[in-house]
Amino acid sequence: MWKASAGGVAAALANWNGMRYVGPCLDSLRAQSVALSLVVVVDNGSTDGSREWIQQHYGDVEVLENSTNLGVAAGYNRAISACGDAAYVLILNTDVFLEPDFIARALQVLTASPDLGAVTGRLFQAGTGELISGGFFLRRQIRITYRELTNEACEVFGATGAAVLYRRDVLEDLKVDGQYFDNDYFAYGEDIDLAWRTQILGWKVFYEPSARAYHVGSGSLEGRLRFLDKPAVYQRHTLKNRYLTVLKNASPVTALRLLPWLFLTELLLWPFLLLRLPWRVPFLMMGLADVVRLLPATLRKRREIQRRRRVPADHVRKFLRWF
Repeated sequence: MWKASAGGVAAALANWNGMRYVGPCLDSLRAQSVALSLVVVVDNGSTDGSREWIQQHYGDVEVLENSTNLGVAAGYNRAISACGDAAYVLILNTDVFLEPDFIARALQVLTASPDLGAVTGRLFQAGTGELISGGFFLRRQIRITYRELTNEACEVFGATGAAVLYRRDVLEDLKVDGQYFDNDYFAYGEDIDLAWRTQILGWKVFYEPSARAYHVGSGSLEGRLRFLDKPAVYQRHTLKNRYLTVLKNASPVTALRLLPWLFLTELLLWPFLLLRLPWRVPFLMMGLADVVRLLPATLRKRREIQRRRRVPADHVRKFLRWF
C-alpha cells in the first residue's frame, strides 16, 4: 500500500495499452524508499485490458478513465491535476522501472536549491543496459541529445517525460491555458516544449546520475523507437510538434540562430521521406496543415510565455548543441 505522506511525493502516469509493462512499473513505485502519498494512473481508452487489470491488482492506485485516447499530453495533464496537494510530482512512463532509491536521490537534489524546478536521473535501455539518460540538451534541429552526459551531475536543458521529479509549485507556474503539457501536441515533443518553457521562466533542470531507472521506450507501440518505424499518425505529430515548439518558445534572436539549421533539416527531410516512405508523405504533409490550423492558439500561447520571460532572450544558447 502507498504510505500516507501529506504534502509529500505523488506519481502521475498515463496508460495506453500498457499491459506488458505497467505491473513492473507500479511494483517499482511500491518498492521506493520514499513514502508516496498517491499514485494516479490516467487510462487513455486502453483496449488491452490494462485498465481493468490495474484496478484489480493495484486497488491502492487511483485510476481515472478517458473514454478515448486523448494523447500523452492530455493524459499526463489529468494525472498531474489529480495529484492533490503533493509538494512533488513524479511524472513517469508506464514502461519505466525505477531503482528503489530513485525518488530519494532525486528529491535530495531537488530540495537542495530553491531555483531547481525538476530533477531526472540516469536512464538505461531496459534489456540492453545501454545508457539513454533522462536529461538532455537541445540540438539545433529541435531534437534532443544526451551525448555529454556522464557520471557527473549537471544542469541540463530539460528532462524526458519518462521519469522526472518536479516541484508541484513549479508545475503550476509552468501552466499555459491551464495545461502543464500542451494538449495540442498529442504525443512526442511535449517534454521538449515543457523544458523550453521551464528555462524561459527561470527554473533549472538537473541531471542526477545516481538516480537510476530502466526504460523500454515506446512500450505502447511495441518498442518501435525509430521515427521510421512508428505509425504514421505519430510521425505526423512528431513533425508538427517541432514547428509548434519553435513558434511558441524561440525568441527572435534564437529563431535567427536556429533558422539555417531548420531550413537545412527540412531540405533533407522531405526527399528522405519521399525515398523511404513515399506512400505516407501526403499524410505526413498534413502536419503542416495542422500547424496552420493551430497557429492562432499557438501564437496566443507564445505571447503569454514571452510576456512571462524571466531570463535573457538568448539564454537557451548555452544548451544548444550541434549533434
